[in-house]
Amino acid sequence: MAKLSKGWKITVIIASVIVGLLLLLLITYLILVLSGKSRFHKNDRDISASNIKGLEVDDGVVTYKGKNYILDPDVVSVLFIGIDKEKIGDDFGIGSNGQADTLFVMTLNTKTKAIRIIPIPREAMVDVDIFSPKGKYTGARNEQICLSYAYGKDPEKSAENTLKSASRLLLNINISNYVTMDLRGISAITDIIGGISLTAIEDIPELGCKTGDTLNLDGKKARIYLQSRTEDAEGSSKRLERQKQFMTAFASKAGNKISEDFGLLKTYYDKMKPYTSTDLSFSQITYLASTGIVRNLGGQFDYQTINGEKKVGEKWVEFYPDSDSLVTAILNTFYKQK
Repeated sequence: MAKLSKGWKITVIIASVIVGLLLLLLITYLILVLSGKSRFHKNDRDISASNIKGLEVDDGVVTYKGKNYILDPDVVSVLFIGIDKEKIGDDFGIGSNGQADTLFVMTLNTKTKAIRIIPIPREAMVDVDIFSPKGKYTGARNEQICLSYAYGKDPEKSAENTLKSASRLLLNINISNYVTMDLRGISAITDIIGGISLTAIEDIPELGCKTGDTLNLDGKKARIYLQSRTEDAEGSSKRLERQKQFMTAFASKAGNKISEDFGLLKTYYDKMKPYTSTDLSFSQITYLASTGIVRNLGGQFDYQTINGEKKVGEKWVEFYPDSDSLVTAILNTFYKQK
């Protein structure tokens, strides 16, 4: 049998090392994905609402308008919280620790790859747990949901309080995890992916743009586009539409980049750490990205809008969800027909 030359031996060794490294990366990736999957669905529970006409819940089956539904086991959920604080770690004291200006319940069906999002108006009225400046629980009070974030001693407790209020608003459905981002994060995520191009859906005087103008947003401009709000009853609603537009454009561009180089996921994760707080592990993020986000490259999000009535209260605008719209959004997002 002919012996390999020295050059061929070196080539074989190098090839073996490369194959070994690739296998190691593949094994690491699979471990992250499987570990991430196992961390979801720990506290799944059915909705509960005895005061909504036509809604019945019995032994895991929800009946509404003559149709039966069961929780979809393939749906995972994350609450995105955008806060009005410059730095997420700043502590101004319980009751004054900022507000949740942006709230999106984001869900992924890991089987169908469908991404559905329930935008929650910041003025939505819901029971909020109140804590004294010393951290003592003093009871629940019907407040704008945006105020729920203020009653935490740190980013984790604030987010957990907002998560609880969001769950209450959605008839006590379980929302698995949260991601909170401060104001600096808007600029950071925009610049990380090289900016975002979109069409202005309303006039933004601060940017000198009119409805229909094409905008090439860097981090600074993106923050202006997302924060701008008119001082009227519809100011928050119009801003919410811009936030939805931005999220779709961002997901499309970031998803394409990650699909070309999956290693960018860890790069983005590390770069966003100073501006965010989350109870998601990196393995869970890897699972979400590999299962659905990267495969949904067009940013094909199905927004489940909650309609309702806005009233001017004693202090601020108050939003009261329409019961039918609320139940329909929840069933479309978390359930499947039996």
